[in-house]
Amino acid sequence: MAFCGLVTQAQENSPYSRYGWGNLVPSTPIATRGMGGIGTGYVDYDERYDLKQIYPRSQAINFTNPASYSRLRITSFDLGFEVENQVLREQNNIEKYKASFANISYVHLGIPLSRKHNFAMIFGLRPISRINYKVESYARELNPVTGNSIDSTLTTYEGTGGSYQAYAGLGKGFGNFSVGVNFGYYFGTKDFATRKNFLNDTVAYYKGNYQTKANFGGIFLQTGVQYRAKLSKDLRLVLGATAAFKRNYSAKKDLIRETFEYDGAGGTYTRDSVYRENDIDGTVTFPGSISGGFTLEKQDKWLLGADYTTTSWDDFRLYDAKDSVATNWKIRVGGQFIPNAMGSNYWGRVTYRLGFNYGPDYIRYNKQELDQYAVTAGFGFPIRPNRFSNQYTNLNLGLEFGRRGNNQTLLKENLFRVSLGVTLSDLWFVKRKYD
Repeated sequence: MAFCGLVTQAQENSPYSRYGWGNLVPSTPIATRGMGGIGTGYVDYDERYDLKQIYPRSQAINFTNPASYSRLRITSFDLGFEVENQVLREQNNIEKYKASFANISYVHLGIPLSRKHNFAMIFGLRPISRINYKVESYARELNPVTGNSIDSTLTTYEGTGGSYQAYAGLGKGFGNFSVGVNFGYYFGTKDFATRKNFLNDTVAYYKGNYQTKANFGGIFLQTGVQYRAKLSKDLRLVLGATAAFKRNYSAKKDLIRETFEYDGAGGTYTRDSVYRENDIDGTVTFPGSISGGFTLEKQDKWLLGADYTTTSWDDFRLYDAKDSVATNWKIRVGGQFIPNAMGSNYWGRVTYRLGFNYGPDYIRYNKQELDQYAVTAGFGFPIRPNRFSNQYTNLNLGLEFGRRGNNQTLLKENLFRVSLGVTLSDLWFVKRKYD
């Protein structure tokens, strides 16, 4: 995990992550990323083994909708990884910036507390957003009074940080109806600086650093509901909805105004502090969001689903200041197909997935809407269990190609993301009948 964090910090460079609280990372299980990222109406559950002392396959944890936890029948450890390749292009410029970086998608542990009463809990940790950019700009400075040229400068805009959630979740079923909640600690940091350096071969100017460091933390809450309807013997419809509430989080901020120099390792050190104020109290306001969706599934054959999500980013505030963000929405559509779930041919038991998602990004650069879309594909690979074992493993692979912006926006980002999810499941707390 530490290695993945270092790779991310070293190579990712997305100027749009300067706004809001950075680039939002994928917020769905890897089992559904190949289906466009659906999740509100998704539940990994086979009712043929309901309330029995066996469950002969793994179960993926759908943290998108906590109501799905109620159908957990086997203890599952879910771990997700992702590797992303980014291509950044500037308008009217043939040059492009390429970067590849890795990250941990999530870590989850789900435990069925009572199969009889459809009650389960999970523990999880996952990143919500990332901030990482470094942009250099050359310019000719002008005297603001006379308008005469002063000197050439190099300005560096740089930022790091991100946000994370550590949480627990509970899900309870009442017949065909399920409710759930995720609650825990939401925290993050944002460190952004503007450094200006005069380029002069005769006069030694001091370099200026204008830097702000902010961090926040507090309790968050997300709720969800699902309703299952059996349309026929092997056809099932699941309807779902979720809501996350607008919250104010306590924050602290440091303001730094100083002159500096670069050291031999490329870092910086302070020459003279012009102004500094530490631990300024304030608040960060994060918006609420709602989603609705469904899945239609034919047992052992196929599944189709769609989601709609909207988030009120107009409510976002950083120390009561509005940022370059706006309310957005996203549609996700996808499905999966299993050729022969019970057959002897391995590739017939593999799950094949396709999907797409579309919607404007929440970041607005110069009040310009940034279109964002992705087409996805995925696979679910069952791993043959050990004989006489209650342990089951499944590998999920997700492939995504996406774009943010277009030829009319200042910057256009293309990305290709490969996600790998490992689900390790085991039957716990089974009462022995023979010893």
